[in-house]
Amino acid sequence: MQNFYQTLPANKDFRSSFQQNNYVAVPDDWFVLITDIAGSTKAITEGRYKDVNTSGGLTAIAVANVYGHMDFPFVFGGDGVTFLLPVEFLFPIRSAIADTIGRVKESFGLELRAGIVPVQELYQQKATLFVSKFCASPHYNQCSIFGDGLALAEKWIKEGKDESFLVRETEKIIPADFTGFTCRWQDIPGSRGEVISLIIQPIHSSNEDSAKSVSEILDFIHEEFGGEDIHHPIAVEDLEIDDGPYLRREAVAHTGGKKGIRYYLHLIKVYLETAIVSLSIKYKLPIRSGHYELKRLKEYQVMSADFRKFDGTLKMVLSGTAQNRKSLVSFLEHLTTLKKIVYGMFVSDRSLMTCILKAGESQEVHFVDGADGGFAMASKSLKEKLNA
Repeated sequence: MQNFYQTLPANKDFRSSFQQNNYVAVPDDWFVLITDIAGSTKAITEGRYKDVNTSGGLTAIAVANVYGHMDFPFVFGGDGVTFLLPVEFLFPIRSAIADTIGRVKESFGLELRAGIVPVQELYQQKATLFVSKFCASPHYNQCSIFGDGLALAEKWIKEGKDESFLVRETEKIIPADFTGFTCRWQDIPGSRGEVISLIIQPIHSSNEDSAKSVSEILDFIHEEFGGEDIHHPIAVEDLEIDDGPYLRREAVAHTGGKKGIRYYLHLIKVYLETAIVSLSIKYKLPIRSGHYELKRLKEYQVMSADFRKFDGTLKMVLSGTAQNRKSLVSFLEHLTTLKKIVYGMFVSDRSLMTCILKAGESQEVHFVDGADGGFAMASKSLKEKLNA
């Protein structure tokens, strides 16, 4: 069932993914891989959220380079990524993630945790796991994940149910490949004043009821914030190429340190590439790189921005006004009172973007998160409410 996801028809829009006939059960010979950064809240309070964000994004490109493409189900959550993957890739992916654990520690001083759970074991406990996908852009198919299987897998990993579920740094056999990981944009200001990172967990026993609550929320957002082109957190006119800190962070991620010949050679390469891109954008030069027309690079970032997703929780980054946010909070509190949802929210004045590319396959995704904590802080708020 290696090609299960690639052959799954892609829906035309995000909302279609929630229709019952558009999601299917994950094969029982697949596995769930969950990664996250331990102590991410402390790192965020130290002003290191971009390090947290970068470390989480590295797992996605490491897995993509084992696969050779990006048409597999994964959901980025700010400080980590959740994957659904076929058993054929189990051992090379374990090795790639094991190496990523070591390289995140070496490069950023952060602890990347990872666990793998066979889907078959989840099904034996009567858990459910479904997936759908939609065509977010010509260069990116985005998945949505349904059922209680992910929550159970995460619980088992955190509780240490089975030591074999945990991925250890010592399992490295071959090095991880981060080719295609880029981090070259400045933080993006909220064009309407605020950038809202939102995580909403429906409280329902069925996927159908969860889908109804999500649709109700999406309808409200469309009515209150405006259409996707208005509440989208990334606008072409607000994108500016970084001139230092993020470029150096990309070089560190690829080379493992802030000194040495490999680091400086990679940094020179990054500066040269960004200079060419800047000139192409400014003067509309007809330069191509892979599937990119460099003069349209900003448009590609918006087109394949991963700013809303569903993995049992609805995760969104929204551009809006303070009044939009107040209306949204009032609406979500009403749904909470009706025991339909629990939610977490974090507000910033800008967003940040981490990119992974498979140029040879003309595939890309640009992970969007709120600055200063984004999804990680919204998740903290959500967990506090659930515990209460």
